[in-house]
Amino acid sequence: MQNIAVAQSTYESMPIFPLPDFVVYPNTVTRLRVFESRYRLLTADVLAGNRLMVLVGLKPGYQDDYYGSPPIFQVGSLCKVVNEERLDDGCYNLSLHCLARVEIERVHRLKPYRVATVNQLPDIIEPAEDLEETISRLTSCIRGLVMQLGDADGLLLNELHTKRKPDILTNRLATYLAREPGDRQRLLEEPSVKARAERLTDIVGDMMLRSVQMGLSGETELLVN
Repeated sequence: MQNIAVAQSTYESMPIFPLPDFVVYPNTVTRLRVFESRYRLLTADVLAGNRLMVLVGLKPGYQDDYYGSPPIFQVGSLCKVVNEERLDDGCYNLSLHCLARVEIERVHRLKPYRVATVNQLPDIIEPAEDLEETISRLTSCIRGLVMQLGDADGLLLNELHTKRKPDILTNRLATYLAREPGDRQRLLEEPSVKARAERLTDIVGDMMLRSVQMGLSGETELLVN
């Protein structure tokens, strides 16, 4: 995947697109169907400008004010639209490349959608000697998980075979391994590469344990959906 550089550390008046139970990590691509009128307007404005927006998760309880300004998490994802399709009914299909984690500040409702000032949250990349053992333990656990559950699409093993920097690797593995919304958001908010790798190792361990327990009860679980 082509890396797209983040040109600024701070962005003003960045369109905010909130979504329930949603997280996207840097150096990954996500697809989005835009159908609400306010977010169709947001998309049109983004495509006419720098093609950037912030995707952010809605906090629990958002249903009470969904059509107003429901509460959002403070950390979201700065994304660039890399491909778009406008449908006959005015909706959009978008492909977005996540560029960076961002902290959301000074949210305003100046339009039908919200805009905000956002600051990039750079990764904390520990020294190689500190990361090597942690990443090795994570990849070893993933190989064990694949042996236990299989890897039908080959996605996890492909990530391990591709030589990626630890910061990129942990982001991409989080996409496949973190399933619970809380885990996904916490991984997004974690700037430390080592801490992310350690949390992913814990998640893999929990998956392996759950697989054993389900096997004893005659149930099965898919590794990657």
